[in-house]
Amino acid sequence: MWVRIRAALENYAATRNYITLNEYRDLCYSSQLIAPNRQNSLSNYLHDLGVILHFHEDPILKRYVILKPEWGTAAVYDALDTKEIRENFGRFTHEQLNAIWSKDEYTNMQDELLQLMKNFKLCYEIPGRSNHYIAPQLLSPEQPEHDWDYTSNLILRYRYDFMPKGILTRLIVELHQFIKDQILVWKTGVVFTNGTAHAEVTEHYPKNEIHIRVSGTNQKRWLSAITHELEKIHRSYERLKYKTLIPCNCKPCKDSQTPYDYPYQRLQKFLGDGQYQIQCQESYIMVDVRRLLDDILYRHLDDLQPSKQWLDMFTTSDNQQGLPLQPKEIIRNQTPTQVYQPPKEVFISYAWGGDSENITNKVDEAFKAISINLTRDKRDLGFKGRIKEFMQQIGEGKAVIVIISDKYLKSENCMFELIQIFQNDEFTDRIFPIVLDDAKIYKPRERLKYVQHWEAEIEAFENDLKTVSAANLDGFREDIDLYHEIRGFLPHLTNILKDMNTLTPKIHTDSEFADLIKAIEKRLES
Repeated sequence: MWVRIRAALENYAATRNYITLNEYRDLCYSSQLIAPNRQNSLSNYLHDLGVILHFHEDPILKRYVILKPEWGTAAVYDALDTKEIRENFGRFTHEQLNAIWSKDEYTNMQDELLQLMKNFKLCYEIPGRSNHYIAPQLLSPEQPEHDWDYTSNLILRYRYDFMPKGILTRLIVELHQFIKDQILVWKTGVVFTNGTAHAEVTEHYPKNEIHIRVSGTNQKRWLSAITHELEKIHRSYERLKYKTLIPCNCKPCKDSQTPYDYPYQRLQKFLGDGQYQIQCQESYIMVDVRRLLDDILYRHLDDLQPSKQWLDMFTTSDNQQGLPLQPKEIIRNQTPTQVYQPPKEVFISYAWGGDSENITNKVDEAFKAISINLTRDKRDLGFKGRIKEFMQQIGEGKAVIVIISDKYLKSENCMFELIQIFQNDEFTDRIFPIVLDDAKIYKPRERLKYVQHWEAEIEAFENDLKTVSAANLDGFREDIDLYHEIRGFLPHLTNILKDMNTLTPKIHTDSEFADLIKAIEKRLES
């Protein structure tokens, strides 16, 4: 079904740049994909793959499905590469864009293309100046002159192994309404204010760093608001590596603009190990680890769940400069890019080959269509990935689909995964089993045969170990311990599984795993 729709969209793209939403829905109806939410899920999936562009929650862009992402991208950069806009340091008007996008291929799509630029975080409308926009990447490199109170600043730095371009640009777009006087913004920096506190954010490419310093009152609240948005941007980059550097608060460092820095992770380790004092490497004074963190963090930087406190940071009532702060209701109803949502990740545990892998592939396709990431070893472990660590990660998963087969119950790796899931609590809430016909777990005598299988494996293994000197058994003892662990857990685990209404594989496949999907979505929302 989904393959047919994708092929049809790719055929359309041979002659057209976009189709209307109604045309897309008609195509889905003709391919028996009836439910609008399933149609939206498919367009989301194809959007994530880069096959199409469709923002079905955007009030302007939802009306069209862009068949050629490169067409939209080319239009955007036609505007950004225009001499007039570049010479005006990224400032432009709606009328200028209409002139730039006057070609036949852009006819009647100017509003949608502008909205595409906004969605790509490439521009924003200047508050208080309707139809006037700024593209931050084209701003002047010259920093505007501005006064700064250097006393008792809060300072924070991010140091990246590799700093991708666009982090600061995206931050400027996200928080553009808080730019001080709508003037203090330049190519490598910006000053945000909530009326009582000011945050200067600058990027330093030679050092692969972003610096933040905050002055004024209620500094911690404002710093936390800025880092919240910055951490959301970090999360959008795969495998982005960086360190959060916390400045020292000893007396010599406290009023310095270049204090000694501690990696945030190191301070967390000190706390975890019960070590509450750490030495400043500049002054050699011992400082309190808890105070270091408390001085900077209104909440932990890696705790990105939005809260009432976070909302209040952006809606402070002491706005003394009359800035156009958003009401709380608008912030709460922002698009998903405005409030961080944890990724919808589901693990699947199965034995390779045969019916087990066939049904795993079908589950994989069903979950792709609803934009839920299904993590499986063959695709996600990677070359030279550490298998045991990956299996332990599965064991900690919030939702784990387990394809129970005869081969699974006789596999040491599969059983290790199942035990890991069991040992991480909430076993019956986190596990979603599909029991294949060859897994004989419903009658006591049949379950007993799996215990006998592992007892035979243990006996054979132990006999083999006797043929090798003790000096050469390094690594093998862990294996025999695992066999004993499997034998010990197996009766209890199979007893739990046989008591769960798992539905038959045929019911699952005939319904395109509707019940499984519903149960998983409920679990992810909890």
